[in-house]
Amino acid sequence: MPFIQKLINVSLLLIAFCMPAMAATQATASISSNTIYLGDTFYLTVQVDDTGSEYQLDTSQLSEDFNVGSPSRSQQTSYINGDFTQQTTWTVSLQAKSVGQFTIPALQLDDLKTQAINIEVKQPGKQQQSTASDTIFIENSLNKDSVYIDQPVIVDTKIFVSENVANGDIQPPTLDDASIEQVQLDQQQNQVIRNGLRYRVFHYQYTVTPSVAGDVSITSPLLTGSVRQVTRVNGWQDRVKNTPINIRGNNLPLTVKAMPADFQGDWLISEDVRLIENNDLQADTHFVGEPITRSISLQVASVALDKMPEINLNYDKALRVYPDQDDLKQGTIDGTIYSQRTVTHAIIANKAGQLVLPEIKIAWWNSKTEKQEFTTLPAQTLTIKPAPQGVNQTSSNNTTQPTQSVTALPAEAAAPTLNNQSNQQQETQLLYWQISTLVLLLLLIAFSFYHVRCTRNLKLAPTTTPKKSKQSSPYKALVAALKDAKPNQVYLALLQYGQVQQPTMSKLQQLCEVNDLESDVKQALLINLQQLEQACAGKTHQWDAQQLLKLIKMHHQVTTTSDPNQITNINP
Repeated sequence: MPFIQKLINVSLLLIAFCMPAMAATQATASISSNTIYLGDTFYLTVQVDDTGSEYQLDTSQLSEDFNVGSPSRSQQTSYINGDFTQQTTWTVSLQAKSVGQFTIPALQLDDLKTQAINIEVKQPGKQQQSTASDTIFIENSLNKDSVYIDQPVIVDTKIFVSENVANGDIQPPTLDDASIEQVQLDQQQNQVIRNGLRYRVFHYQYTVTPSVAGDVSITSPLLTGSVRQVTRVNGWQDRVKNTPINIRGNNLPLTVKAMPADFQGDWLISEDVRLIENNDLQADTHFVGEPITRSISLQVASVALDKMPEINLNYDKALRVYPDQDDLKQGTIDGTIYSQRTVTHAIIANKAGQLVLPEIKIAWWNSKTEKQEFTTLPAQTLTIKPAPQGVNQTSSNNTTQPTQSVTALPAEAAAPTLNNQSNQQQETQLLYWQISTLVLLLLLIAFSFYHVRCTRNLKLAPTTTPKKSKQSSPYKALVAALKDAKPNQVYLALLQYGQVQQPTMSKLQQLCEVNDLESDVKQALLINLQQLEQACAGKTHQWDAQQLLKLIKMHHQVTTTSDPNQITNINP
């Protein structure tokens, strides 16, 4: 009898396990809410009463109207009070792209299909300011309620949380026709107690810069995620439920005023504007053809980097200017955020005399005094001296070091001054000169006789020695400068070398006018000379000294072999 009872129990158990297979498998879809606010994250849940691998969820058709997150998949098998169930669940986060009426279409899973779901997407409203019993809420404030166009206002946001939030994310405030940036704070979290509840407080700040005038409303930052809730199923099993949340705080009204009608110039609003000359140009001595490096910084308080104005230098068009790329950065001065634009460039004067650098003026509107002001960098006059002769190298501060010339000094400079000497001293020195001249004359005559005698005894035909190029000494100095690879030294050495060949040369590019150079060599030489001039303007430019050395050697060889004074063997 006990055996028969056991057999019946086993049979009933097998029937219970087989019943799900006999029942029809279904697929269902549901969402956390049918009324959604723009920007909110909500969840689509898809369930299949089976655990087969043939069920795959395709969400591609949702991407037209929603931002779709990656689906998470879970499987569950349970046997409770004689009820055996199998289930596969997909959870997908969605975010509507616009306001209106939408339909989540039926989704296909193998041979199963879910039902379609209609939803409504609204503009953000006050219904989202907190959770039930105010366990999570947001408070917002502004540092001012009235600003001008392009004047930033600071949104201060505090998020109070007394529950466990999973996958929490904070989205910045929104305002049409405005730029919004988050401010990095040193401390973003602390704890407070309100109404007997302990809250963790998360602190955020944003700068909002409107670009259109009028009365506007800044939409609160949005907190998305889910609240994790654990409920007891039985003595040995808990069930975890994640309830999605979308919390906004109070919206912030703001009045944006237009640019004053009497303002002159490009619109710039701030409480402090500074122009700074980073180099003391009057402290150095400047020469023709030598690069003069100039750096100017514009510092503007409480202005975004993308609103920083250009610095108009207003140089004469005849002046050669080689600009570097502008440097933009932000920093803090006495607790105020400043944006800074720095322009660095090189100036090369073509002639000696007075070089006038014009005044630089920036117009701006003072947000404290409500008046227009001007920040000015005064004009400067630099004295440009002629380029020193016989200069082979420059020092690091762009001052030239003259070297001794290998040519003989003129007779007027070599002869001693005799104005303060007695007649006897004059006669003595004159006697020395006469004796020296006589000795030199005798040596010259003896050398001439020796030379004539040697040439008569030669049996071989005399060979013609090539005439030494006039530019040998400047050429050697140029080669030495190129090996050192210092741009300023190479620039002056090239200028001296080129002026020996072409006395009227004023630009390095005139070296490329040699007709015997091949076109590709001319082009390469021209490009490298331009890179050299840019290298003189600052350290950021790169140039290839070795390549220029090769090109100069080719140029020197061509100009030397094409010298009309050389003797060339021509076969008849």
